[in-house]
Amino acid sequence: MKEKEGKENIGGIVVIVNDVGSYFELIPQHEHARIAALFLEHWKDPALYNGKRWNELLFAVRHHDRAWIPLDAEPLLDSHSKPYSFIDYPENEKINAYENGIEDVTDKDLYSGLLVSRHYASFFESSQTATGRTFLQSERKRQDNIRKELHYPHTEEFHMKVLQFCDDISLYVCMNNPGAAKNEEVTWFKNGFRQRFIFLNNKKIHAHFHTNDTINIEPFPLFSNLEVTINGTIIQKQKLVEKGIKKTYRDGKPCARQFRFVSSNTTGS
Repeated sequence: MKEKEGKENIGGIVVIVNDVGSYFELIPQHEHARIAALFLEHWKDPALYNGKRWNELLFAVRHHDRAWIPLDAEPLLDSHSKPYSFIDYPENEKINAYENGIEDVTDKDLYSGLLVSRHYASFFESSQTATGRTFLQSERKRQDNIRKELHYPHTEEFHMKVLQFCDDISLYVCMNNPGAAKNEEVTWFKNGFRQRFIFLNNKKIHAHFHTNDTINIEPFPLFSNLEVTINGTIIQKQKLVEKGIKKTYRDGKPCARQFRFVSSNTTGS
């Protein structure tokens, strides 16, 4: 990661906590959502961006993780003095943030709120906790009410698949170490992505690092190569012990990861 001069207001608690010797690299959730939206803005299939509810879909993708933004003011450490990530963040606090985030998006646009509600609810479809099951039931009721009000939009299933693919490809670049070999990648994506699209002949989409900063994707879903910069923060472990997580995070050094998504038919140069 390269250190940056000046600190941007990128917001959100961390989507990734990367343990790098004496320090952690942190990438906020809402920053990850920004990368997902960039991917959508470069989508190759004109049937999507020329179709109905394009703007609502783009808003949902860009803001699908805005639920985490308020938690940035109250970062937490686990029992091993490591910052919580979105994976292991305490469930009650996480669900409360999800509900607030869904309501925030829904207040701005019903259809976008429907997609974000479905996205968060999908995490709890196999929940073994009473809190998780209650959240799932509540969001399903919310979704039914929105569908009725919008007269059951026919684009919902397709747009959910697109949102979740953009989410996944952004997680791929945020969660993997730059240049990771296939056997070193995050388990979720080693065997490709779960979503398939008609304009790609329903082929399974795979990604791999061609170099430390170039990612090959095949089949390629974008109309052009895409360069992205992912903003994050470096915090020193020793300072966590001395100053605690809030001050250490606030005083952390801004950093950036730079990547280029290209077709596997190109060299990435």
